[in-house]
Amino acid sequence: MRAAFRMMRPLLGASPQGASAGTAYVAISFAASGALTYVFQSLSARLLGPAGYGQLALLWSATFLTVQVLWIGASQTLGSHIAGREARGLDWRPVLASVRRMQALLLGGFLVLVVAAHLALPGGLFGGDPALTAAFAASVAAYAPEYFRRGVFGGYRQFSRLGALHVLESASRAALAAALLLAGAGVWGPALAMVAAPLLATLLVRPASPTPPPLPEPFSLHRALAFAAPVLACMALAQAFMNGGPLLVPLLGGSREQAGLLLAALILARAPQYVLSPAIAGLLPHASRTLAENGPGGLDRFAARAAALVTAVGIAMVAGVWLLGEPAMRLLYGPGFEAGREILVPLSALAGLYLLCEVLNQALFARGLGRRAALGWLCGIPATVVFAAISGEDPVARVAHALTAGVLAAALAQLALYLDARRRNRA
Repeated sequence: MRAAFRMMRPLLGASPQGASAGTAYVAISFAASGALTYVFQSLSARLLGPAGYGQLALLWSATFLTVQVLWIGASQTLGSHIAGREARGLDWRPVLASVRRMQALLLGGFLVLVVAAHLALPGGLFGGDPALTAAFAASVAAYAPEYFRRGVFGGYRQFSRLGALHVLESASRAALAAALLLAGAGVWGPALAMVAAPLLATLLVRPASPTPPPLPEPFSLHRALAFAAPVLACMALAQAFMNGGPLLVPLLGGSREQAGLLLAALILARAPQYVLSPAIAGLLPHASRTLAENGPGGLDRFAARAAALVTAVGIAMVAGVWLLGEPAMRLLYGPGFEAGREILVPLSALAGLYLLCEVLNQALFARGLGRRAALGWLCGIPATVVFAAISGEDPVARVAHALTAGVLAAALAQLALYLDARRRNRA
């Protein structure tokens, strides 16, 4: 595999790519990556059945909720500050060192919390299953270097390499899971694939390091944490909406099979989000450069174009799921995974609104207003709680509708906060 990757290096290149080319690279790669994720999920659902897939659903949701919360701050810090320093002619190497130290601290704290929670909770984590708990901890840890690499690629504007990283991760996860499932490994096949895939991708896809600008400027761990902390808060709240649904179903009296059904429906309904979310996350380096070079007005125009695009995509997502969602569920997952429009359509709206929030987040992060982005997400929590409390539906529909109401409230709050920041800047 390493030899095959060496043959691909001339196609990847080391030259920086601009915003349009970079977004296209990431979007195309995530279209392929999303398709491979569907292969992973479809094979797992068909070969494990509703009960086994329900177990995997809890592991998948807990893993990627935690991965996004812990590591996206490091990725965004790298992307924003490498790009911003390059635009000002400042050496970015202190950023790399500080973010490595930040990730080491977060990983140590996470592992301590996992052990403490497993020992302290009456039933332990994952129903007291130590092997699933170990798979959860290992997979979260395995994504730390991969997200570091994502941030470096974004900051260097090496988006073809970032795209290759995404595709290789998804391809190796699907291939390993298929081989292990067919060998009779059960739920441990997909679990082991989730641990191995990010490590393999990080090992094989390396950055072509450009020459740093000559002007030195320190970048402390405190400064990295100051930037990353609001991002971490945003991701904790955002991922509670986007990946927390299957974990909420058992808390509302649902079964593991119902948790698996919600995950299957969510993965189907959010298909375009798999393509666009990484592309939107990759906008932060471009937004930072735009602000440094063209001022707040240039950033406003950049954000408006991105928001208009994702709004159009969100409307198309809802329409597509309304028309094709039910037969697509039957085709993709097989018997035991039936979901109607009352579940699929709200979940597609949830994904579309989430994309709009991501665009607003990038604009606020570029302005140094991460706390406002976090406040916007926080405004969605009361709406979710109230909607979940007054709804008398089955747990799957109840969670789907409550989370969609929460993200709608968060999107409206973030839009209002961004417009207020723009007004204050012009005053």
